[in-house]
Amino acid sequence: MTELNLDQIKDRLIAERENLLNKLKENDLSIDDSETPDPVDLAVRNYSKNVMLAVSENESRQLLLINEAIERIDNEEYGSCQNCENPINPKRLDAIPWARYCLNCQELVEQGLLEED
Repeated sequence: MTELNLDQIKDRLIAERENLLNKLKENDLSIDDSETPDPVDLAVRNYSKNVMLAVSENESRQLLLINEAIERIDNEEYGSCQNCENPINPKRLDAIPWARYCLNCQELVEQGLLEED
């Protein structure tokens, strides 16, 4: 990877991180229980809260992966699979700049044959 490409990737990662941080700040998980809602309203509110929690967990996980990718760029380790150390396909990194694994190792992770760090 050329320095220019790494700079562009880092800029993309930083922009995505800011976007995720803003989304996480906007999520209001509090429930206004100043008036007693009927059971259906309460169920809808609880369901909505659970969906927002799941989304927040996914965004928090992605935020962690983005921070790790930025750290790998800074440590000049970006672009190598964290399992087999082979280069990650540039097209994969273009699509998923926070990718930690090459396609083969990612498949192993998804099959449960390789434990993520």
